[in-house]
This record gives sequence, structure tokens and C-alpha cells, in this order.
Amino acid sequence: MKKLFVFIIFVFLVPNIVFASPFDITSKYVILYNLNDDEVLFEQDSNKQTSIASLTKMMTALVAIENIDDLSDLVTITNEDFLGTSGYSKAEFSVGDTVTYEDLLYGILLPSGADAVNAIVNNTLGYDSFVTEMNNLADQIGLSNTSFSNPIGKDDEDNYSTASDIATLLKYALKNETFKKIFTTKEYTTSNGLVLESTLYPYKDILEVDKIEGSKSGFTKDAGRCLASIATLNGVDYLLVVINASTDQNYSAVLDSLAIYDYYNENYSYQQVLSTNDVIKTIPVKWSKDKTYNITGPENVELYLENNTAENLNVTYDGVEQIDAFTKSGTKLGTITISDGDEVLYTADVTLDSDITYYNPIVIAVGIIILLFIILCIFKKLRRKRRRRKRR
Repeated sequence: MKKLFVFIIFVFLVPNIVFASPFDITSKYVILYNLNDDEVLFEQDSNKQTSIASLTKMMTALVAIENIDDLSDLVTITNEDFLGTSGYSKAEFSVGDTVTYEDLLYGILLPSGADAVNAIVNNTLGYDSFVTEMNNLADQIGLSNTSFSNPIGKDDEDNYSTASDIATLLKYALKNETFKKIFTTKEYTTSNGLVLESTLYPYKDILEVDKIEGSKSGFTKDAGRCLASIATLNGVDYLLVVINASTDQNYSAVLDSLAIYDYYNENYSYQQVLSTNDVIKTIPVKWSKDKTYNITGPENVELYLENNTAENLNVTYDGVEQIDAFTKSGTKLGTITISDGDEVLYTADVTLDSDITYYNPIVIAVGIIILLFIILCIFKKLRRKRRRRKRR
């Protein structure tokens, strides 16, 4: 009976144990980068394919930027630019407006305007060629789990990506100064006087959206609430993608993003782990007035760690156990490794500094010659004594 009770507990209760995330979020697909180190700090189903809604428009804007020679060239908005935009966000351009390509790019990335997307597409490559170029650029960047079927981000079985791929796309896009400038703008007035606002702007009075340096949001039925964003907090540059957050609130993806940023900002930081003054090991030196040599840190090392954990790391030296005579400055002596258990966090070569003074080789040579001469004299003297004894 006792065994049966244990079995029931194991079968019905153990599988239901859930290991809680360090923060309370609703997003299904998440990836967070520390851009300073290009290191993934947190991920949750980040390689699972999913609808991405208007996160698609980051690729749309990037393709446009790379295919427009002069962003100040003028475009006139037509009726055709509003086809297929019903039910989607718009920048609120009007038929007959004459605006620049730059205005349209702000209309794509800030209010997520489908009208701005169509105006860009219709005046550059055309629909089919534009989508083809989106997929070509995705292949070029290495987005292996991504496919684009439209430039707006409409739900479609052939328009999908992953949180990881979207992060890779955003990292690539931010290298483009035009994209980065627009992506990090919260409010912009077009050349014809239309005021465009970031999709974060409506929440500025209820959420700390100023923490988010730049963003692109998205929402469809299949994709849920989405947000790709960057933030710099206490000297750490973060990039975060959250997809398929709850649709219960318009700002669910923003809430999730702020929760994640706050957690890492409050619980992690750069901590000094090693300095050039830290002596890791002392080894002997041959033929030197300095009998020993201190192996020290090759540089000051700060690592992004959970607060107050630097002292728990292991710093080890692996290399020569003795410095041979006349070893030249700059010679590699070994390797310094910083690890957390079995995980290597840092490794660097240790080379010999130029502060070792060896005995003068001429003096050593003369000393050896004198010593050999003395030994030879003693040897000859002993031989003469032996000969005398034999004569007796």
C-alpha cells in the first residue's frame, strides 16, 4: 500500500512540477542579449518558428534603406498605397501627400504604418521583387528559420521567424546608421508636417518606457503582442525580443520587456574579477638576481555576473613552473583561466614582462672558465702527486 502511494505521488505530482522563471512574463518566445559581450543572457523557445507580425517591418525598412539611393527624394501617396491595409496600423498619410523616403521609413518603424510600407514598396522594387529581396537578405544575414511572404507582417504560413533570428536581424540592422537613427526615435515630424510617434508613446505616463532606447512592436492574432527593443542600463547594452505575449493588454509585450530589463539591471552587473596587481602564482627564475617571478593578471578583467558572485570564481594558471635563464621578454609563460565550476568565463595568455634581471653572461662565462681552470690545475697537481708516489 505504501509503495502504491509513492507511485501515485510520483506519477501524478512530479511531472507537474514547474521551475519558475526569475521574472513573471507572458511572452512565449524570448531572447535577451548583452551586446557588450554579444552574449545570450536568457532565452525561452528562441528557436521555435512563429508568426512575427510587424516585426517583419524591420526587414522591410532595411531592404528599403539598402535600395534607395537618396532618402530625400520625394514620393506622392496614392490610392494604391492603401490597398490591403484595412485592419492594420497606419502612419496616417493621405492620398496626394508628397513626402520623402525618409519620412516613409519613420512611418514604417515608429507607428508601424502599413500605408508607409506600401508607398515604399510601390516606389522602389515592386511587391514581388521586394519580398524576394527580403528573403535574399535574410539568407545573407543567416536567418535560417525565417521566411517572408509580405512586407507588412500579415499572418501567413510563409511569413515566420524566431526570436533568435529576429535578434540577429536587429543586430545587423543596427549597424546601419540610418536604421539605428530611426529605430531609436520616439517622435518625428515629416516634411509635410505629420507628427509620427513610436508605438511606445501612448504608455509613457503609465510605464517606464524611457528605459527602452529604441523599439519595434507588432501585433496579430497569430503572433500575439511582440516587441524587439534595445536598452542601455548602467553601462550595459541590451537587445531583447519578446514574441507572443498576452493579448489581454495592449502593452503586454512592453510589460514583459521592462520586467526582463529590470531583473537583469537589478541583479547583474560588471564586476572586477582580476587585476594586473593580483598575484596568481610565484615561480622560480634561473640565473637571476630575482629569485622568483610573480604570475599576475595580464589585464584588468571585468565580467558581467550576478551581483556579489565574483569571489566565487576560480582563477588558475597553467604554464611553465620555472623561468629558464635568459628567457626573453614577451615569451609566453602560460595561460590564465577564470571559470565558474566547469564553465570557462575568460582565458588569456601570460607573457614574461621585461623586469627580470639576469646575471651578466660574460661574468658567468668568465666565472665558468676560471672554475674550469682551477679544476684543471687541481687535476694536474693530483696527477703529479700520483707520479711521484709511483717513482718511490
